[in-house]
Amino acid sequence: MIMVIGLFGFIVVKEVSLPSGVIAALGGLSLLGLLMTGIQYPEMPLYVLVAYLPFSRLLTGDFGTNAYALNMTNILIGWVIIGHSMKIVNSRHRVPMSSPMNFGVALFCFMGAISLVRTGFEYGGWYMSEIVTHFKRWFTPVFLYFLTLWVVREKRILKTVVILIMVAMVMVALMSIRDYMYVDDSSLEKARVGGIAEHSNTLGAFFVYYMFLFFGYFLTFSKKAKAWFLLIPFGLCFRGIMVTFSRGAYLGFAAGILAAFFYRSKIMFLAVLAVGAVIVANPIFLPAGIRYRMSQTAVERGPSSSLLAEGALEEGLEASASTRIKIWKGALKMIEEHPLWGVGYGAFPAFIPSYTEGAIGHMDAHNSYLLIAAEMGLPTLAVFLLVLLMALYYSWWLYRRTKDLDLKAIALGVLSGLCGLVVTNMFGSRMDDQAVSSYFWILCAIVIRGVLMERQEMRRLALERRKAKEVQEA
Repeated sequence: MIMVIGLFGFIVVKEVSLPSGVIAALGGLSLLGLLMTGIQYPEMPLYVLVAYLPFSRLLTGDFGTNAYALNMTNILIGWVIIGHSMKIVNSRHRVPMSSPMNFGVALFCFMGAISLVRTGFEYGGWYMSEIVTHFKRWFTPVFLYFLTLWVVREKRILKTVVILIMVAMVMVALMSIRDYMYVDDSSLEKARVGGIAEHSNTLGAFFVYYMFLFFGYFLTFSKKAKAWFLLIPFGLCFRGIMVTFSRGAYLGFAAGILAAFFYRSKIMFLAVLAVGAVIVANPIFLPAGIRYRMSQTAVERGPSSSLLAEGALEEGLEASASTRIKIWKGALKMIEEHPLWGVGYGAFPAFIPSYTEGAIGHMDAHNSYLLIAAEMGLPTLAVFLLVLLMALYYSWWLYRRTKDLDLKAIALGVLSGLCGLVVTNMFGSRMDDQAVSSYFWILCAIVIRGVLMERQEMRRLALERRKAKEVQEA
């Protein structure tokens, strides 16, 4: 699987191009072999799917056919379903699947679909034909939550999936660092690396979400010398954030670091918080790239400018940050007028100019929470926030209760990444890209499966203690 991830990275970096016939033949044979293997070992297609997801935007996997819905993601999902369905038919072992988070995720999907259908009736068939493909790309990562929870039934598979995510993170970081070596540094925008997401801010969010898996393992096993080597891939991911020059990712990274130390040790948290306060007061300690990018946020005011004047906040910020403020104000007006179901999935860019008096063109909301509320309504946003809270709670529960140090490290890494995710999405809409958000839903399923395993183990131990007590009394 590590070789597969390396192969995907090599194809992207070297821009390997083969005739469509060769691609179709090689791809068909490989997928046929994977299907045969998946019938006996259904986790194998899942491993390949996990290895492939970060590269799904750049490597669509349509084998040169350009056929609608024929792509590697859909094929691998189908292979996973086929293989695991056959395993279930031949197995009588019941594995628990019920979790309160399942209902929250399902409700989020349902409300998103209702918003799409309702808006389709209102706008007409042209809207559905234009937006249904984009909605499917939004729905697929969420569906991966249920698929992963369904397939991952052993700790061996659970830990392997997490390791593959970590290996993929290293590959993406190396690719991003390499891209930065060849960028045109004549301007900041040209120097920013987009990588697998083809967008610098989204790539920065990708690192923030998942890089703390390395840090979770490091903090959990820090007494072992070899655990310190995990700081190398963690540092590569941090360098990946730096080459994106994403301020939202910088803030998300800071939130993730603070969360990691907070959950690990309150004393360590206070020490890191103090160090952070010193760095904020003395930016000279920051890396030069971060210091330069953050210094661009504010601009000097004129001598007659007033903080109380209308639009003064936007005038005191550089163009990008000022535009965000204007978009957010327009989004709030949009939500105020369409609080229940929003303006429809994918319709925000078309509506935002009229809510900003033409000051903003067709642009994204630059805030996931405002985007969900504006397009799908406040109830859908409430459900999404509930899903995030449940993910945080169950990750914390697993971290506190499990005796398995690997699960504890994974839970700590997910907890830290979730805190970074919450902050990062305040400054950008970073949850609607399949290549970036898929691992979030997979890790949520991993956490829930870990919780179910721990609860099953706790019930087993309680039953054994009860039986031993009854024998002793007898």
